Amino acid sequence: MPHCCAQHAPDNALANALEQLRAHEMRVTEPRKAMLGILTREHGPFSAEELHHKLKGKSCDVVTVYRSLQAMEEIGVVRRCDFGDNTYRYEINHGDHHHHHIVCRTCRSVQVLDLCAVGKLERIAREMGYENITHTLEIFGTCPKCAKKQVRPDKHAA
Repeated sequence: MPHCCAQHAPDNALANALEQLRAHEMRVTEPRKAMLGILTREHGPFSAEELHHKLKGKSCDVVTVYRSLQAMEEIGVVRRCDFGDNTYRYEINHGDHHHHHIVCRTCRSVQVLDLCAVGKLERIAREMGYENITHTLEIFGTCPKCAKKQVRPDKHAA
């Protein structure tokens, strides 16, 4: 799903992410550039295995992908998503652009919910004296495609 602002354009997002790596004195390696290129061009979020698969032909093993994602998460370049299925997924962290996801319980497809309704709760927490407030919120349901496939009992049968 494309983002509305020019600063979220893939080239700008990639340049910003690479600059963040340099600012935190992380090496800008070819595998990291390739991973960030995918994360800025395609909206994931992607698991380390999915990202490794998308890197086809790049000289990098899946362990390098895991380690790079963890390091990039620690400095805020990527954001980790947990959909409750024991697989972490990662997406580029645009910082000021915050969104949530809706995940199908059946096919595990993911769609972006491009808004956040938790701002008021965060404001209340700040008023209570809390600092460095963050939150995660993911919505789960059955997508329309999977819902159509489910067998529904006939109302008139009985």
